[in-house]
Amino acid sequence: MSGNAERARKLVPSMILTVLSMIQAIALELYWGRLSSSDYLWEGGIEAVIGWLQFSAMFSGILLIWLIYVSFVLRFAWLPSLEDTLTPFFIGALEFAMIDLSHPDTIGPWMLLLAMIFLVAVFSSHTTMRKARREASNAYFFTQMAPATWRDYRQSGLTILVLACLGIVLWMFPQWRWPRCYLPCWRRATSIARRIATGCTR
Repeated sequence: MSGNAERARKLVPSMILTVLSMIQAIALELYWGRLSSSDYLWEGGIEAVIGWLQFSAMFSGILLIWLIYVSFVLRFAWLPSLEDTLTPFFIGALEFAMIDLSHPDTIGPWMLLLAMIFLVAVFSSHTTMRKARREASNAYFFTQMAPATWRDYRQSGLTILVLACLGIVLWMFPQWRWPRCYLPCWRRATSIARRIATGCTR
């Protein structure tokens, strides 16, 4: 039994990283296809700004998730569980859904998916660190750090809560989407600024 556990410690984390790398590669391919087909990004205006922010957040998230798993595999040894093997697929499904919903008109569900990915990443990293702390080979790292408490996750929890609540509100009340709601105000403000710049104020 101990031989099987030792084999799992050595092989399964690398297998998880390989699967995650494949999923992230597929996500990048879908990401590029969605980016190249989104003509509104090149038309300017508020919707283009929101679109670029969405795509920037997704690209950063794809790289960040991969880097987190790489750092775990290279630095720690732990005995993976079933949830560790399923997490990459769950993250991939959420990323694929986010890419498909990348548009200012679907900003509500997009932000809700972003909150879910953030939640899964935080939960997965926490459980992995707890398992790694039990291994004697990781003592070089954990002897210098106290165990994490709920207070250490207050900022992450607040971020997830804000993203989820904002996503639900924008999803349930699409008329509150600020690109639609404040576009007349934006046009009015730019018109006034243009008159001032040209010395033609009324």
